[in-house]
Amino acid sequence: MMQVCRTFPLLAFFWLTELGLCSASNILVISTVASHSHSIWCNKLAELLVNRGHTVTILDTDPPRKKLVNLTTYTLEGAYTYHEELDYVELSVLDSPKYAMDFLHEVGLVSCRNMLLSSTFKRFLSEHSNEKKPFDLIVHDIYCDCFLGLVPYLGNPKLVLLTVFGELQVLNMKGSQGHMVHSPLQLTHFSHPMSFDEKLKNLFYTLYNYYIFHKYENLIDGYSKEVFGQSTPHVLEIGKSAAVALVNAHPILDGAKYYSPAIVHIPGFHIDEPKKLDAEIQAFLDEAKHGAIYFSLGTNLQSSLMSEDRINIFLNTFKKLKQRVLWKFEDKNIKNIPDNVKISKWFSQNDILAHPNLKLFITHNGLLSTQEAIYYGIPMISMPFFVDQHFISKKLTKKGIAVALSYATLSEHSVQQAIEEVLTNNSYTKEIKRWSKIFKDLPTKPKELAAYWIEHVLKNEDHKYLQPPETFLSTFELIFFDLKTILGTILGLVIAFLACSCSNKKQIKLKQN
Repeated sequence: MMQVCRTFPLLAFFWLTELGLCSASNILVISTVASHSHSIWCNKLAELLVNRGHTVTILDTDPPRKKLVNLTTYTLEGAYTYHEELDYVELSVLDSPKYAMDFLHEVGLVSCRNMLLSSTFKRFLSEHSNEKKPFDLIVHDIYCDCFLGLVPYLGNPKLVLLTVFGELQVLNMKGSQGHMVHSPLQLTHFSHPMSFDEKLKNLFYTLYNYYIFHKYENLIDGYSKEVFGQSTPHVLEIGKSAAVALVNAHPILDGAKYYSPAIVHIPGFHIDEPKKLDAEIQAFLDEAKHGAIYFSLGTNLQSSLMSEDRINIFLNTFKKLKQRVLWKFEDKNIKNIPDNVKISKWFSQNDILAHPNLKLFITHNGLLSTQEAIYYGIPMISMPFFVDQHFISKKLTKKGIAVALSYATLSEHSVQQAIEEVLTNNSYTKEIKRWSKIFKDLPTKPKELAAYWIEHVLKNEDHKYLQPPETFLSTFELIFFDLKTILGTILGLVIAFLACSCSNKKQIKLKQN
């Protein structure tokens, strides 16, 4: 008994010491990408850090969804002005990678400037400007990079980048872009191996991405300097100095590439362990003898904003099904809802996709929803609208785990046909179950890996050992290095040959004289 009494305090000491290595660190999370899904993802990260004993402040596009001790939210105004101009039909047919790049960067510029000049951000600056170093670490969701100027402004705390949306911005920032011809660009539907035609298109899109990325970063840098001062380093220089980058991507969906050690993949970080649904929804799914279908357009789009004729197309089709349907629909005044359909402006999507009776997910194919469907092995009907949704949809249909619908040409026949194809052809379920097994088979859970690397950065001072030289080279330097070396060698040999020839001629003349 005495031995136990002596041992327990010792174990407790070591446990508390280990726990306290990073406890009570002050962390700033910058969640300024104008997307509700990004905000949800970043708030899950903030909650994880708070639960591990840290004090977290978040600059967010959205109001707080959950009140937590040691979590302070500043909701920045002006992020979503682009939403006012969205046209669902127009968006659904604009599936060019060039358009996607232009759209992303245009939205980034507008929302970045609005939030930098917002009254809430000015208040944040005034409340922290007199503190020498108010934060130990900044975690920045990039694509709205004007806020990188906060790093030197707040006394150069450590920096971790993250990207909720794919890899592209981080790869641009951290020097792991991949080969211009052979590595499929994220904002295309190409996958390895590519045809000759696809390789040529991939080269064009990669070069265009390089051009617009640097044009965008230079404009963003101008905004940064306006607020944080002209002596502020370029945003690219600040971004490249980040210790690590946490990337929400998986090779099975995003393709395999060569990565710097500073790029850490945490695919499906936002996916939680499934919980029991509320009683009404749980019973609705439990009693679905023929299975159930879930329909949602995510957080940035709303089913209720579809045209009336398209809403009726879905209602009329659902009415004919023997399956039950849960539809995330934001207007409770919708009429003529069939008995087998239940609507709500919000559903616990993660828990619904985990239900054993769910057979099909009708989705816009946003990245987070797609990852959840893959994780739980649910085949999809894809109805994409903008940016990455089109290219994810094309990848999934090509791989045989989804059937695509076009919003612009929607009909009862096309919806009915798509549903029947997925529900009666077992190949879709079989293939996505295979993907699910691979997606979930990780050595460490994404949440644990994210926490480990953030706290690793907090505990250690030097992170240069993680940075390959390519991080600080331009894309053109990376591409043409071998060419310059070869040309330099050839030029050197030519000069040496000419010098030898001249020398020999002089010696011959001297002998003749």
